[in-house]
Amino acid sequence: MKNIFLIIFLLLPAVFVNAADAGADKTAPAKAEAGKKQNEKTAPAKERADKKLSNKSAALTADQALAGLIAWDGKLKTLQADFTQATTFEGTPISSSEGRIYKQGQNIRLDTFENGVLSQSALTDKKVIKIKDSQGEIITTMAWADWEAGQSNKALFDFGNYGKAVKGHKIKDFSVGNDALTLTLTPEKEQAGGYELTFKLDPKDFFVKEISLENEGVKTTTVLKGTQKNIKLKESIFK
Repeated sequence: MKNIFLIIFLLLPAVFVNAADAGADKTAPAKAEAGKKQNEKTAPAKERADKKLSNKSAALTADQALAGLIAWDGKLKTLQADFTQATTFEGTPISSSEGRIYKQGQNIRLDTFENGVLSQSALTDKKVIKIKDSQGEIITTMAWADWEAGQSNKALFDFGNYGKAVKGHKIKDFSVGNDALTLTLTPEKEQAGGYELTFKLDPKDFFVKEISLENEGVKTTTVLKGTQKNIKLKESIFK
């Protein structure tokens, strides 16, 4: 259960081809040549698009990135994404987990996996949180308000509610990379054991790709993968 409440809080075998198979497709050279020509046509267009996006990102300010992040409060209706989460203490690994998050309105589901197999689920309507085992049996329940009260950053479980997550923070650092905008925030009011909250955002739409929280040597990083926004989700997912 502790994996769930940390922050989110969150090879094909070699193929051997014999000589007979190697000559089976006589059209292969022609297909390869056609593919090569098509790639030659599309490559310049893609390069221009990438360069245009890079130039646009380079001109962004920290305030614009932050505003783009907060704008998802109104735009995000549903979310499905896989995630990995790792915690370290002064660089030494402490724990790691992986799972999948679903969100639709007030309903959120967080599945945690061990070796690719479902181990437990957390479901909430922002009134009550239910923790279920791999068989769907309830392990425990708790009030959403009680869970929130115990979190230093109350909205990180609630992806899309970024205005609440960044409230009371100030921008410490901002940088533009090839594939992400990195925005680091700290509490506006100085406090003992102050922390850093870092978002890595997609430069195309400012949605979160990665979140990390560092506090007194402990750093937890959650990376979202395969993110799908505003798709239709089955109601049964949240039951």
